Amino acid sequence: MDDRTNSLETRMSGIRNDGLPELTQREHSVLSLVAQGLSAKEVALVLSIAPRTVEKHIDHVRLKIRAKNRAHMVAQAMERGILSSPVQ
Repeated sequence: MDDRTNSLETRMSGIRNDGLPELTQREHSVLSLVAQGLSAKEVALVLSIAPRTVEKHIDHVRLKIRAKNRAHMVAQAMERGILSSPVQ
């Protein structure tokens, strides 16, 4: 099996090469905005969703990448290549 087939199967399974679950597009958007320093309320305004929904997305991302808090979540995301930089 070549690398492209293996990569496709990995993406379809929802698991990254490092063994962590894939983030949804919305989770990635929320993570990116949090990394830029926005609060949950500010993220909610940007994405036109409820602040509580943003909090849920943050919780899901934090659990998926096994982070202790928001700052650790952003640091882990950058370290693992999920975010290339805080400002995208």
